[in-house]
Amino acid sequence: MTKFMMSFLAKHWFLALLVVGVGVAIFSPDALHPVTDYWEPRSSIAISLFLMAWTMPTQTLLAEFKSPYASLWAVLLSYGLMPICAWALGYLAPDDDVQIGLILISAVPCTLSSAILWTRLAGGNEATALLTVMGTTFTSWILTTAWLYALTRAAVQFEILAMTVDLIVALILPVLLGQLLRLAPPCERFAERYKLWIGGLAQIFVLAIVIKAGVTVGDRLREGDTLQAPAIFAWSIGLAVGLHLFILGGGLLSSRWLGFDHGRQIAVAFSASQKTLQVSLVLYDQYYKDQFPYAVMPLLFYHVGQLMLDTLIAEQLLKSNKPFNAEGVV
Repeated sequence: MTKFMMSFLAKHWFLALLVVGVGVAIFSPDALHPVTDYWEPRSSIAISLFLMAWTMPTQTLLAEFKSPYASLWAVLLSYGLMPICAWALGYLAPDDDVQIGLILISAVPCTLSSAILWTRLAGGNEATALLTVMGTTFTSWILTTAWLYALTRAAVQFEILAMTVDLIVALILPVLLGQLLRLAPPCERFAERYKLWIGGLAQIFVLAIVIKAGVTVGDRLREGDTLQAPAIFAWSIGLAVGLHLFILGGGLLSSRWLGFDHGRQIAVAFSASQKTLQVSLVLYDQYYKDQFPYAVMPLLFYHVGQLMLDTLIAEQLLKSNKPFNAEGVV
């Protein structure tokens, strides 16, 4: 049993840390405040993206800019199909908070780092995932606003200039620095040699972001009325997980039908279905917290669910993956 547990933890260490960390964050947030109070999500995202870009071959990224069709399809699924599905699924729940939470998580951009990382873990084309991240992020100021107004009637307003600067600092700059570092042959060799370890370090920063968000959710849940919590808790988990799996499966199957290569199919599946928790939490706090206090539950469970499930899905996809060259052609 001990040998089995050691083998399981060695293979699924991220899942184990995620379950324990989020559990402590939700049910005992005070225990983590001394640490999480000093974590800055933007810094964690930037470092994670830098590590991913450092280990990404430049030729692969350049090839994706020449043929961005798979990324465009992922953006369309993420910002077109998913909000409508979230709105429709929300009618199954017994409380409006769940529907609002599902709409909110579906209307925000793709995750800034985990979509790329999980695409890599599955053996997919990470450049496709990166381009999708850029596409959803730089259109979020208009598309997120439009969807939230159309589906929730909330007049969300973004600081366009401030958001643009934040996106450049948090997204573009780390990628450029990581790619520039590859111009030095010793740095490129180091990144290729220790690619697995660098990817594991990037996962740690993703985990830090989730745990910090879990502490915030735990604090907010303790402030609310616990009588409604069990039913909303269960519906939030079921519908959030169902929404994620539907979009992931739809991305995989539709990409295959459109003729994208296997690496891009994987990238579309992950990048179209993974959503950022940080942006949705900010919007929840500013526009929905007072009227829909439990809308925060689908936000957290969607994000935790996508990390847990996608880790297992990535392992299965890797087994069926076929290698592709720098142009992304099998």
